[in-house]
Amino acid sequence: MKKPAKSSGSIFKAKDDKGMISKGDQVYIREAGTNALLVGRHYTVYRTMKPTEDEKTLISIGVQHFLTGIVEITEKKPRFAIGRVIQSFRDIALNDLLMPRIPRSPKITLAESVKGFEGKILASEDHAGIIGEHSVVFINKGEDDGVRSGQQYSIYYQEKAKLDPQSEEEILLPPVDFGKLIVLLTQKTTSTVLIIQSDKAIHSGTKIRSP
Repeated sequence: MKKPAKSSGSIFKAKDDKGMISKGDQVYIREAGTNALLVGRHYTVYRTMKPTEDEKTLISIGVQHFLTGIVEITEKKPRFAIGRVIQSFRDIALNDLLMPRIPRSPKITLAESVKGFEGKILASEDHAGIIGEHSVVFINKGEDDGVRSGQQYSIYYQEKAKLDPQSEEEILLPPVDFGKLIVLLTQKTTSTVLIIQSDKAIHSGTKIRSP
């Protein structure tokens, strides 16, 4: 997303002052502005990370929303709300933000990939240096490029070599596929994907293409 999502509130305390908040824990939430928290409603817990940039152009592609869990509001007080963590994807921290949860189907229907597609991996959702199988990552193509949920693409590398050892000229060797990914969610110019197979480490900038 180009801009941060509008927050409904933030966690300012956990019961018993727990440092690592996880499933089943009770949390206290500071409401944000006029976005009232509703008892019984589920909210996605997240934190924003620095905008992802295209390494070559240094153009900011958008603000990353790092999802940490789901909270159900159980009680309202005059100046804050009380909630219970019903699901945690990773450790939830103080000051993590809340936004209304939009239910999504856990099923992904396979879709035909874009022919002649070329793109690259921007970063993993946790900004890890090395990416592997089952990692969730972002790519630099989205809805404007025809990318849709359920499409699969190949992860590849392409080496250069000197045909003549006496010359400085290098030629491109044929591309070598070493992994696959499937598209989970799309934005206008970027997409969230899951690495479903990889025979070697993946890094920011690794190329992807039509299968």
